[in-house]
Amino acid sequence: MPTLRDVAERAGVTITTVSRMLNGRVNVSDKTRGRIEEAMRELGYHPNEMARALAKKSSNLIGLLVPSVKQYFFAELIQEVENAVAARGCQLLLCVSDQDFGKERAYYQMLLGDRVRGIIVASYSQHFDQIAHSGAPVFYIERRSGDGTPSAVMDSFQGGRLAGEHLAGKGCRNLLYLSGNAAKNSVSKERYDGFCAAAKAAGLEKPALAEAQWQEFVSLDYTDTIRRIFEQFPETDGILTSNDLMAATVLRWCVGNRIPVPEKLKIVGYDDTAFASLCPVPLTTIHQPITEIARYAVDSVIRRSEGETVPVNTVFPVRLVERETT
Repeated sequence: MPTLRDVAERAGVTITTVSRMLNGRVNVSDKTRGRIEEAMRELGYHPNEMARALAKKSSNLIGLLVPSVKQYFFAELIQEVENAVAARGCQLLLCVSDQDFGKERAYYQMLLGDRVRGIIVASYSQHFDQIAHSGAPVFYIERRSGDGTPSAVMDSFQGGRLAGEHLAGKGCRNLLYLSGNAAKNSVSKERYDGFCAAAKAAGLEKPALAEAQWQEFVSLDYTDTIRRIFEQFPETDGILTSNDLMAATVLRWCVGNRIPVPEKLKIVGYDDTAFASLCPVPLTTIHQPITEIARYAVDSVIRRSEGETVPVNTVFPVRLVERETT
């Protein structure tokens, strides 16, 4: 395996020159840089990122913490963050917590030990205080910061309201919101609040609330909760779900039980992932700007690592995309 010394000898410079160039500690002439880079290519030398991090007290690694890779929203978010990280000449360290807070704590310790350039948190963490005061630049996605840590959120209240207005405008009179734990998840609660506001403005009763279990979120099987919905709320004629997969599962249940969509039941999903338009009956859904959020998060982390100040609680707009389930 080639070493730094091998590169220096091949390029005809000192080891110190090579080291300082790689660590960005000194400017070298274009001619010298070219010789060093050519020597690295010829020898197949790759800098040790961890060693460089120790030398610079930071690295070009950016950590991303998510609760799941199975959910389409997080899968797309991971891809877009990775694209944005690579475009800035950095590398991504992906951490999947599976909503295991012990695992999450271990990931935080690993990221800080690796002296990452910054950490993007898109998980329902219980350790925000610990990580926010660690000294590493942190950025939250879909969580409003109360401690001054920069964050980006989608306009969840507006998303819920758009869905409620749409369903009411389509003639629905008995609305229901299917989500995760709206009491504990502020994003889900804001969507429900917006949904309720739209129902009230249309002169409708407050929408029913049905909450899926975390195990269903992990397994991607919401069948038990959906069965319970149709048993407890048989009059429901308009449903908003907290993600597109939930909406697709409701649609599958309707097909299996001969409930015509959208004639008898109208369904609005959430996220507008690629999955939404690929369903047998394409989903009406709330579009979230995942690409824009990912780019903004990466840009903000890098700017913070360079000593810049970025806004707190930046809100991104959402919009309704009408397809065939309404």
